[in-house]
Parts: sequence; structure tokens; C-alpha cells
Amino acid sequence: MSDTVPTSRVGTQFGPYRLRRLLGRGGMGEVYEAHDTVKDRTVALKLMSQQFNSDSTFRRRMQREAHTAGRLQEPHIVPIHDFGEIDGQLFIDMRFIEGADLGSVLKRGALPAPRAVAIVSQVAEALDAAHRGGVVHRDIKPENILITGNDFAYLVDFGIAAAATDQHLTKTGTAVGSWSYMAPERFGDDEVTYRSDIYALACVLYECLTGTPPYQTQNLSTLMGAHLMQPIPRPSRHRPDIPTAFDEVIARGMAKDPALR
Repeated sequence: MSDTVPTSRVGTQFGPYRLRRLLGRGGMGEVYEAHDTVKDRTVALKLMSQQFNSDSTFRRRMQREAHTAGRLQEPHIVPIHDFGEIDGQLFIDMRFIEGADLGSVLKRGALPAPRAVAIVSQVAEALDAAHRGGVVHRDIKPENILITGNDFAYLVDFGIAAAATDQHLTKTGTAVGSWSYMAPERFGDDEVTYRSDIYALACVLYECLTGTPPYQTQNLSTLMGAHLMQPIPRPSRHRPDIPTAFDEVIARGMAKDPALR
């Protein structure tokens, strides 16, 4: 049985929120466009999956991480308005952004190098602010990057991935999608630091330039082995029109040794 609610809650009331539109559904929960009837504003409301609602450890960690992430002030970080629990349902209330996630954009193909750099640079600014504030995102991937009509980029899901363990991610079935961007140290017992976010962002840049993740497989063990042992791919080999300078950027960002990133 799935841990997510199989049918949409569109049209229902959740606390002060009127759920208008389902924006997305994944292993960790659902995101709705909602109307906050108290503050009279449109928000993006994340409702966590049942397995997280019933996990007291996750609940404590999510509230701690969301509280920390909510203090981050950076133009490319989607602000967290509120978070908590209503009738046993964990939620995070965020600013609603009109746009598409980068994953959807990349389904249409690779981006021109200048556009790829512009988008990834904005995400890097968000991460720099987060890291200086002591926050590690832990789940950098195209689906967590929102792009507006004028290519302004936002990084979302701060406080959620940091509260979940890698075992949580495996159980939700999101592992292959998220782990396509995971640093080698994530597969062992090493401490996860901001350098893991750098690795993931380099993977995103590679995909922006080439249209595919650095290592292409739907098998989790094969994917883990690739991140741990396979040579770092060069985007210029995938697309000859890409300047070789990008090979050096990717090589440094995806260095197997975190200290070299």
C-alpha cells in the first residue's frame, strides 16, 4: 500500500488552508497551491506522507530544520511562512512561485551553456547563503529548483530533506531520482557537509549542459558504484560545442574526495 494519499485533496479544507490545485506528488508528500484564508494569500503547501507523520523522530527533526531554514534570507531561497502539524498531518507553508521546476524544463533537452550557467549560479548563491547559515540542503536536484518565466531560479525544500535520513529516502522510493545527484560520501558513514551540496549542484550543471544526469541507470546499486568509482564524465564529450572549461568545473565539483571540491 502506498504511503501517499492516492487521491487528490483538491477542494478540501486543511486547517486555515483551502487546497486549490495539486502541484506535485512524490515519495515524501504532496504539494498544493492553497489559499490561506486567515492571511488571505496564495501559498505552496507541502503535506508530508503518512510514514513521516507517524515518525516522531522525523517530526522533531523537520520542525527543527524548518525553523532554521525559515530564518534564511536570500532572494533565491523560497521563504517558509509556517510549519507544524494539524490533526496529525505535518505541513510546511511556503511562498507560492509561478513557474516550472528545472526537471520539467530539462525534459525538453539540454540548455544553452549561458542559460545553464545563469540558472546554476543563482542556485549557488542560495546555497552559499544557506551554508553560511549552517544549513545543508541534502537534496539538490532539478525538481527542487523552480524557474520563473524570466529565468529567476528558486531553491525549494529546505528543512525537509535535512530531516529525512537516507533510509527514509530509500523507503519512499525516491532514492534513484534523488541519488542521481548524491555525493559518494552519502553512501557511507561519513558526515554530510555542505560539500555534498556542491557535488549535487555540479551534477545538476552537468545535466543542464548535456540533458542527462552524469550517470545514467535506474539500478540503485549500479548508481552508487558509479558515484563511488566511475570516472567523472566530461560534458564536452557528450556535446562537442561545450567549451572544455566546463570539464574542469564539473571535475572539481564532482571530485570523489569532498576536500577537493
